[in-house]
Amino acid sequence: MESSGEGILIVCDFDGRIQEINHNDIDPNLNGTEGRMFADLFYTESIGGILEFLIEIKKNKVSFGWGFTLKPEYNFERLHFSGVIVENTITIFGFRTKLDFQKFISEIMLINNEQINKIRELEKFKSRQQSNFNTDTHYLEELSRLNNELMAVQRELSKKNVELANLNKIKNQFIGMAAHDLRNPLGVIINYCEFLEEDSSKLDEDQAGFISQIKSSSTFMLNLVNDLLDVSSIESGSVTLKLEESDLTALVENIVQSNKYLAAKKNILLKVSKEEQPINMVFDKSKIHQLITNLITNAIKFSYPGSEVLIEVFKKEEMAEINVKDNGQGIHQEDLKLLFKPFQKTNVKATAGEKSSGLGLYIVKKITEAHNGRIDVNSEFGKGSTFSIKLPMNTKIK
Repeated sequence: MESSGEGILIVCDFDGRIQEINHNDIDPNLNGTEGRMFADLFYTESIGGILEFLIEIKKNKVSFGWGFTLKPEYNFERLHFSGVIVENTITIFGFRTKLDFQKFISEIMLINNEQINKIRELEKFKSRQQSNFNTDTHYLEELSRLNNELMAVQRELSKKNVELANLNKIKNQFIGMAAHDLRNPLGVIINYCEFLEEDSSKLDEDQAGFISQIKSSSTFMLNLVNDLLDVSSIESGSVTLKLEESDLTALVENIVQSNKYLAAKKNILLKVSKEEQPINMVFDKSKIHQLITNLITNAIKFSYPGSEVLIEVFKKEEMAEINVKDNGQGIHQEDLKLLFKPFQKTNVKATAGEKSSGLGLYIVKKITEAHNGRIDVNSEFGKGSTFSIKLPMNTKIK
């Protein structure tokens, strides 16, 4: 005789192994099945569906509306099953008919615990699922529409990126052509200024000042043009290194010597600290020369007259390290993130009104990275800055 309230409550682990039978109105032979797999209770043809049932419970934490047939030793009866995750177990309940969920629950109220509360929640969840079906369908349609719009935007963005890359290439070519055309006349202007300065006896004080100003502005413009050429080359991806084995220490000493006159004009002392032995390694002499020169001239530019700039070069494990330390103004912490970006300037001003293009440190960073090196800066406002270049010593000439 079938009763709508008759059912069974089974607790399984996540592998589907029965841990305990908490309630059983179906068949006494089902008692004592603890330790067996839940699927072992059923007719062979039900096994596939049972596995899907357990997977859905673990995936969604709840599942309902399944029908499975017990083995002959359990009266070969078909039951209706639902399941829910309770803590670290799977609680499965089955009953003979779909007619009365509540009657089944009321008959096992003696288990009045979290499992029953979960079953009640499951019934409410089932009702909500049905009432929200139309709403969910609407959401799916809206989601599909938005996804199609997103794909269209992504295709358009991809197209614009290709166009932007082509425009950037044209821009770099234009800058390169313009810079080359400007470099020669600027060089001529500077040469004429130097020629006139050599015969300064024919110039009065005002004329000498004009010549000096013309030379200074032309020199800045020439340096800016050279920087633009470097940036154009970097952005086009055509930076090529002419690697050769050389003594890094000797190169640093030569660069310091050539910048002593510039430092002396501001009464700044350049000092070198180096190892006794040469540091022979593979690098691009021209580019590393440019890198070190940029760092030293920057240190002079932002240091106070009468101060000192220390240039260190030494080996540390498998790296060669170059440090340029000044006792100048230092850099605000919020400005540090701007240092290595093109055309960015910090709030720190040159101490003698020197001009800056905002490209020098960007070029330094790119040259360092081209050598598989790293650049770091340590600065405290009012106490000076230290720029450190670390270059691998295991680079080989290909």
